[in-house]
Amino acid sequence: MKEINKVFEAYENETYVLKLQRDVIFADGPDAGKYLQGQLTQDVLAMKAGESVWSFLLNPDGKVNAWLRVSQIRENQYSLDMDSGFGEAVIARLLRFKLRTDCELTLEKWDGVTIVGKDASSYVGKPSAKQIVAQTAWPRISSVDVIGGDTKALFQRFPEPEQSSDFLRIINFIPKMGAELHEKVIPAETGLVEKSVSFTKGCYTGQELVARIDSRGNKVPKNLMLITCNGAMSIGDEVEVDGVSTGQLSSVASASNLTVGLAYIARKVASSTLGTIKGKTVSINSQKDTFSPEGQ
Repeated sequence: MKEINKVFEAYENETYVLKLQRDVIFADGPDAGKYLQGQLTQDVLAMKAGESVWSFLLNPDGKVNAWLRVSQIRENQYSLDMDSGFGEAVIARLLRFKLRTDCELTLEKWDGVTIVGKDASSYVGKPSAKQIVAQTAWPRISSVDVIGGDTKALFQRFPEPEQSSDFLRIINFIPKMGAELHEKVIPAETGLVEKSVSFTKGCYTGQELVARIDSRGNKVPKNLMLITCNGAMSIGDEVEVDGVSTGQLSSVASASNLTVGLAYIARKVASSTLGTIKGKTVSINSQKDTFSPEGQ
């Protein structure tokens, strides 16, 4: 993990900017908060104007429809931003349960930036109807998303980093819609439950499965893990441990001589272990291993 930690350390001293595209859904109307409260895993009604939180939108069977950030602009007006290209599917899912509800849903596609590194936190602000400014979900690199509005000046002020947005997303264990997040995945497998689910709010669609797994200690058949290699890897490659396939790469990115990827790995595999991909040795690490003091 030394190579990964060197990447994290580099962003403690420098500031960079990355291009960003997000689908943004606005929920506006007298019933907006109450409606979203019954659809999202977060406690929307406990939010305050200007606050942003991460949340799942689940299907009735408890599996993932989307992972998104919900921001309260003002009373009864919210924005939901998510990975580009998935807004239409989210709108369709929300409309399935929108009955006799005074809440309008509109979808827009916004460009923006992610400010990464030393000065990122200074750009944290309050979301508005024209711009979303909120911290990312990256646990090990200070970073802020500025979505919408004029961000040209930020590109002039800060350079782009050596690593791609995908590389930084992967080493921060952030799954991507269509890759790690889809309708065959349950929240507990993703490593995002702690930052995305309220266990004190009322009922919401898909709650039963989330609550049942939590009561059983979040023991699931597979867990999202980080795979690192000093050679090439590709999406779809099988990750083997002791000659047995334990998972398949769903995201891959490279920087210099290091290739990183995410894969759902069978629960029987101990974290912080070695495996192989097409005969090449790879490291397999859980989020706990990577972000604990021992893992540093």
